[in-house]
Amino acid sequence: MKKIAVISDIHGNFNALKNVLKDSKEQGVEEYWFLGDLLMPGPGTNSILELLKSVNTTIKLRGNWDDFLFEDILSISKQYIDEPQTTYIVELYKYVTEHLDHKYLNEMRQWPIYSKTKVGKLNILLAHNYPQKNFDHELLPYADQKNFDTLLFEKPYDIAIYGHTHHQLMRTSSKDQLVINPGSIGQPYTAWNNFNADRRAQYAILTFDDIGYRGIDFRKVSYSITDELKFAQANQLPFFELYKRIFTDGKAFTHNNAVLDEVIAKHHYKEATLKYLKELSNSKDDRQ
Repeated sequence: MKKIAVISDIHGNFNALKNVLKDSKEQGVEEYWFLGDLLMPGPGTNSILELLKSVNTTIKLRGNWDDFLFEDILSISKQYIDEPQTTYIVELYKYVTEHLDHKYLNEMRQWPIYSKTKVGKLNILLAHNYPQKNFDHELLPYADQKNFDTLLFEKPYDIAIYGHTHHQLMRTSSKDQLVINPGSIGQPYTAWNNFNADRRAQYAILTFDDIGYRGIDFRKVSYSITDELKFAQANQLPFFELYKRIFTDGKAFTHNNAVLDEVIAKHHYKEATLKYLKELSNSKDDRQ
């Protein structure tokens, strides 16, 4: 019998990941598969990577938030500087690059956005979203069946496992292949208000035996949100008040322009972003 923990969408939440790993060890997990979105908007940087390295993490994927760290931030910012989301992302990008050891940044750059593996006779696909696209919302739990069939029919996989949507899910393709999402460790999401108060970290444990796939245990793990917020404050996390609201509202603010504009104006984040981008541009010119 083999137990594998599937973890995803940590989003910089150190305390949530720490408690998930503690719980998984208590459940007898031997191996870990990580599906992407490691950092931002939470405060964890080196601490998150060190936790992943402390366990047998055999698959590590790059999510769409991780990709922000490897894009041409100067070029993108020039094009979209008037959008509040740009200031939000640049300030978080600045925070991560100032706190994260370059060896970890270089390691993350090499992570793929999907992987294939085999357990016994079972062919398994792991992706953050689709194998060739780690963003967008085609695979929300209530999406069309054809979207999930596309995930599986390109190759003859028995099981497809993905993250990104922050929902725990198990369903099948129209041919009865298995589709699994372990949910989100750092930012579980639901649009249904009666479930919204549940901020526990989500992950899943897959069990395999000599016959094949034995079953799945969808886990929810409590942790101290107070400790996480103290950690964020101690590290001077930008947009701290929005990070705090994620734990009460249950919603991210990446596309909420009204709220972003209000916080940006209050803390003069846009001025800080423009100054940072100018320094980056000058540094780039000096190297050329």
